[in-house]
Amino acid sequence: MMRWRHLRDIVLLPIALVVVVLEDVIWAGLRALLRLVADLPAVRRVAAWLGTLPGWAALPMFLIPEAIGRIGDVWAVALLVQGQVVAAGVVYLLVRLVSTLLAVFVYHACEAALLRYQWFAAVVAWFGRVRDWALGIIAPWREAIRALLGRGRSRLGGRLLALRRVYAVGRFRAPEE
Repeated sequence: MMRWRHLRDIVLLPIALVVVVLEDVIWAGLRALLRLVADLPAVRRVAAWLGTLPGWAALPMFLIPEAIGRIGDVWAVALLVQGQVVAAGVVYLLVRLVSTLLAVFVYHACEAALLRYQWFAAVVAWFGRVRDWALGIIAPWREAIRALLGRGRSRLGGRLLALRRVYAVGRFRAPEE
């Protein structure tokens, strides 16, 4: 039984690494960007308005970022057809980034209303369990890397840690670990 568990963990390790990289790197950067934008008066007004919507009205708000993403897909394909591969890649990535940021913004603004739906709360809880599972699988490797690098931090490492702490506090934060 123990061998099967280790084999399963080895097979699932790449998925766990992707989940952790998304959580630690990409999500942290998106949170920092959202915090910068969230302080704009117009954005605060929109967030306040979205926060007043009931769940049935908040749920379709996710169609806006999805529509933006689909428009970006068509734009990227049009650029590919014209032979502009680099431009297509840049457009695709930027449009996906913007649509993801909008989806996160909508989620945080409408979170209270959306979590009243049991199915929505179950999906959010499932994603939390996947994150916890991924962190649990790679925890030994994270600790080994930290031990290998030593407990003493370089100036750059200390600065990066300080920046992460600054950006970890704020309105748009990742789910607690």
